[in-house]
Amino acid sequence: MDYAIMSNAFKQLENFCIPEISDTVNFWMIRSKGGYFYHEYIKEEFIALGWNFIDKSTAINSQMIDILKEGIRDRYGDKRPMYAINKCNKFIGGMKEGDYVIIPDMGSTKVAICIVGEYYEREIDYKKEIEIIHKIDNREFEVNQIECPYKKRRKIQVLLEVSTKRIGHNILKALTSYHGLSDMNDYAYDILNCVYDCYSYNGDVIFSLNVGKEEPIRPREVAKLMYGITSFFGSVVDEETLATSLNLNSPGKVVVFLKKGFSSLKKKVLPLVGVYIAIVGGSGFGFEFPGLVGFIKEVQTMEIDLEKEKTELDSLRLENYQKALEVIKDAKDEGIDLDEVLQGLETLESLNKVLHFEGNQEFALEKNRQAEVEVVEADEE
Repeated sequence: MDYAIMSNAFKQLENFCIPEISDTVNFWMIRSKGGYFYHEYIKEEFIALGWNFIDKSTAINSQMIDILKEGIRDRYGDKRPMYAINKCNKFIGGMKEGDYVIIPDMGSTKVAICIVGEYYEREIDYKKEIEIIHKIDNREFEVNQIECPYKKRRKIQVLLEVSTKRIGHNILKALTSYHGLSDMNDYAYDILNCVYDCYSYNGDVIFSLNVGKEEPIRPREVAKLMYGITSFFGSVVDEETLATSLNLNSPGKVVVFLKKGFSSLKKKVLPLVGVYIAIVGGSGFGFEFPGLVGFIKEVQTMEIDLEKEKTELDSLRLENYQKALEVIKDAKDEGIDLDEVLQGLETLESLNKVLHFEGNQEFALEKNRQAEVEVVEADEE
């Protein structure tokens, strides 16, 4: 047993916390002119919107609407000028820093999930914009041969690029909208599940587990997976808060909801939650915790007198015993059935060999293999 790795694992668990997503953030999708500007957006870390005729200095109010509509018609030939005005207004004033935005590439083979940053403008007039867009429409440019001519821009932080075969059916359906800027608030959970292994949103705590197995998933594997999940979560929280849904392809994703469960996950429970995240492929730690569950289980059955052992054990080994005993004590203080918790975690560890749990970064990549689809849904009350 590598006690140095074990010690590092315990330190990681001590600092483990659940990201909290504000319920005031909004979710968007923005197009990149059929993918022409996708790589520029990602490389230069910005998004942009057309209709340069309208910018931050434009007064968009009832007195100006008819003038703006006429201006859009005259310059761009838009038959629905109000559509353009509304999109510009949303991009300038509706979208805000901290929002999430997804950007499809050419052909919608993948999407980038990003955090929205501050608004800014480039000095590009509408005539230059129209000229470049006309040439793109006439196929006079290849992708990456021309820079984006849009004036209105926002900085972005790229979180993840995800194959559209790995983003789930809900977002995939949303991609059929070809509006330049779309509201994606109805898909908030689907977007966040692609990015975070575990997070809190609207008072719920959501856990996302990625199954990397590409062969058909056997019924017993599904049953064993559900047993491991419910054994763990059913012991650390009130089961009435627990709901589990499997939209399980092979590969596929399992989502565990703790309804209004953020307040029930007390600080003393978080290290155990961290062990769960590490076992199911969580990317938050950067490495696995091999043997940690077995070590805690072993220490639980041992009678250790730390004062007596101080003279007989090296400091690193003694430190690991101490940390394991703290986890055990905290679980008992919270009334947690630690045996049930460890049994659930051991079950999931054994399943990893056949279901190949993956972190979001790894799961986002399409492996280009055929896979059969199974869909199972369960709701535990």
